[in-house]
Amino acid sequence: MAPPRNEDHVRQVYGEIAPAYEVLFPSLHRYEDRVARFLDDAVRPGSRVLDVGCGTGLLTRDIDGSAEVVGLDLSPEMLEVARKGRPTGTWRVHSYHQPIPEELGRFDVVLAVGCLDFCDDLRLVLNHFGAVLKPEGRMLFTVLERRRGLDGHEVPRRQVKTAGPAVWVSFPSFEETAAALTTAGLLPYRYNHAPGWVHLMEQRTMYFGWWEVERR
Repeated sequence: MAPPRNEDHVRQVYGEIAPAYEVLFPSLHRYEDRVARFLDDAVRPGSRVLDVGCGTGLLTRDIDGSAEVVGLDLSPEMLEVARKGRPTGTWRVHSYHQPIPEELGRFDVVLAVGCLDFCDDLRLVLNHFGAVLKPEGRMLFTVLERRRGLDGHEVPRRQVKTAGPAVWVSFPSFEETAAALTTAGLLPYRYNHAPGWVHLMEQRTMYFGWWEVERR
């Protein structure tokens, strides 16, 4: 298991880059149009959308104004930027390793893109998400997927250097993620293995398993 202070280090790293995050975003992430296509298809007028690991709220900032957006993140500095970008949203400091607070209710759409890299227990976290997803609700999430022969992705967990403290990232296999979804009562309907973000210090593209799932 990653060291207990990992989340403290993650919070520090993202807090420090929050002011420049959206300038860096094009070079740090290569999501193509996967998130936009999912949201265009899944979000309806009046939908309740949970953006986990929301950062600056960039991915949900421009969705339909009638949708209710709730964003959770470790970094208060990131959330402050998100709040300015979508003042109607609800933005809270929260770790996805803890259950989603009951007072936030249930959601039609859940988004967890680029944040589960730091997940110590995927089965636990997907259970938390499944518990707040409405029946027939839809979720898009990503994991750094362990794959033999793919540089940087061959071990279950490794430490990654940043400009600040080093952090631990996890690499569940396809089979491990699928098993965690079954436990959480979530049904996959679309999957891709595709680029996620670019690690600038290592000059390496990191690959995601992109999972679109629904609540049974």
